[in-house]
Amino acid sequence: MRTSVRRSALAILAGAAVFALGACEKPAPGISVFSGVSTQHDQALCWSFSGESLSPEECAQDVVQEALTGQGVRSIEVIPGETVGISVEPQVASEGWTPVIGTERLVQTPINSTYFRFTFPDLQQVPEGGLPLQVVAGSGETTRGIWVFRLIPNPGVE
Repeated sequence: MRTSVRRSALAILAGAAVFALGACEKPAPGISVFSGVSTQHDQALCWSFSGESLSPEECAQDVVQEALTGQGVRSIEVIPGETVGISVEPQVASEGWTPVIGTERLVQTPINSTYFRFTFPDLQQVPEGGLPLQVVAGSGETTRGIWVFRLIPNPGVE
């Protein structure tokens, strides 16, 4: 009788383990944004694991719009005139990616390397609440993933 109880317990544990592992989801790729000694890392708001282009249903536009206003995104303080770096995982680089500040693309064609840097604009050009930095993975008409950070100007130490 003890053997049947043990077998039942093992069967239940094995079933629970399979269920738990099946519920695990592979994390979306992450990127890092840094300036000076400040660094922020985050996973994509949306990522297409299938390799297909994201549709509005897969990456709800209200989530992206909310992120563009600074809600629920990571912020990083940057000093105007200083360098801001973006580091992406190789999987993102192989898809191609484009950094966008506000509505302005920082490059004409998608980047295929894992690193890009740019100079943060002068304080007079930056709204008080900072600027949204979007990183859009994909090339052409295909959007594979989206990240949003908020760049907050810090005039630095006088």
